[in-house]
Amino acid sequence: MPTNEDILLQAQAAIEVTRGTDLAATRKVYAQFTPSVVRPLSPFRNTTGTYHGRRRASYGRTKVSLSASDEATYQDLPWWFQLCLKGGVTGVDDGSGAYTYTFTPTITSDDLKSITLELGDSGNPYQSSQVMVNSWTLRMDADNDAEPAWMLDLELIGRDWSTTTFTAAIGDRTTEPILARGTKLYIDDGGGTMGSTQKTGTLISCSITGNNNLTYKAFAEDTTYVAANKVGRGEQTFDAQFTFEFADDTEFAKFRSTVPAERLIRLEQSGGTAIHTTVYPRMRLDMWGYWSSWSRGTRVNNLVATFGFMGFYDTTDSKTFSAAIVNALSSLP
Repeated sequence: MPTNEDILLQAQAAIEVTRGTDLAATRKVYAQFTPSVVRPLSPFRNTTGTYHGRRRASYGRTKVSLSASDEATYQDLPWWFQLCLKGGVTGVDDGSGAYTYTFTPTITSDDLKSITLELGDSGNPYQSSQVMVNSWTLRMDADNDAEPAWMLDLELIGRDWSTTTFTAAIGDRTTEPILARGTKLYIDDGGGTMGSTQKTGTLISCSITGNNNLTYKAFAEDTTYVAANKVGRGEQTFDAQFTFEFADDTEFAKFRSTVPAERLIRLEQSGGTAIHTTVYPRMRLDMWGYWSSWSRGTRVNNLVATFGFMGFYDTTDSKTFSAAIVNALSSLP
C-alpha cells in the first residue's frame, strides 16, 4: 500500500483516564490536523576569535502543538466538547433512544479531558499524549456553499511526540453534519428566559470562540518534555461574532445603552436522521453576555451589521455558556 500521500493521512484517538498516560485509540477522528513540533536550539555565541560562534548544540524542551479543522456533526461534536467545555458528561436517555449530552463548564474545578492522538500515514505514524484543546471556534456561514455545515476549528497542545503504530481494527462511524442553513436564532433580555424569542430574517453568519488558557508545567527532572498530568489553567472565556441583516435599530440600541444591556442568545439546529417519532438530532448553544462592538457593511444590495459579543457570567442562571447535543449514541467512545 502506498504511503506519504496526503489523501492517506489518518487520525485516531482515545480519551485518557489520567492526563499524559497513553491509551490505545478507540475511535477514528475525521478532523484535518496540522501538527508542529518545536525543539528550541541554543543560539549561544561562543567566543572563538572567529566569525563563527555557534559551536555547542543543545536543545530545550520539546513543544507540541496542533491545529485542527472538522465539520461539526451531531455524533462527534459532543466528543470534542469533552475537551473544549466539560469532561465526564454522559447522555441522558429520553426513554426511546435519544440521548442528550449537556456541557455546562465547571467553574471551580478542572475536568477538561485529554486524549492520546495517533496520526500520520500508515508508513509513518506518530503519537502524542495529553493532547488538550487550548482554544476552539464554532462557526457558520449560511451563504458559504463550499462549507454548508457548521465548522469546528481547534488549537491543541500536546505533551510529547513519538513514533508509533496505529491501533488496529477501528471501524468507521456514521456521522451527520450540522448544517448552517436552518439554524435558529433566539435573543432575549437579561432576566428573561433563554430561547423565548426567535429572531427571523436576521442571522447570516456567526462564530463562537472559547479559550481555556491552558499551560503545561515542567520541572528540573523533566528533561525532554513537560510533566505528565501537571496542567495550569487561567480564565476560561467565551466570545462571539454575529453578522445580521441591518434592518432595524433594536440590537444596536442595546449596544449604545448607557447601562450594559445583557443579551441571552441561543443558536439551535436540528436535522439528520430521525431518532424516533419526531425526535431528531439537535445542537443547542446558549450564551449570556453583552454586545462589545459594532460595524456596518453590505451584503449584495443590503446593509448588514457585525456585532461582537463578550460572554459574562450570569449569577441568576449560573452560566456563561452551555451546550446541549441530542443524538442516538448511548456513549462517546
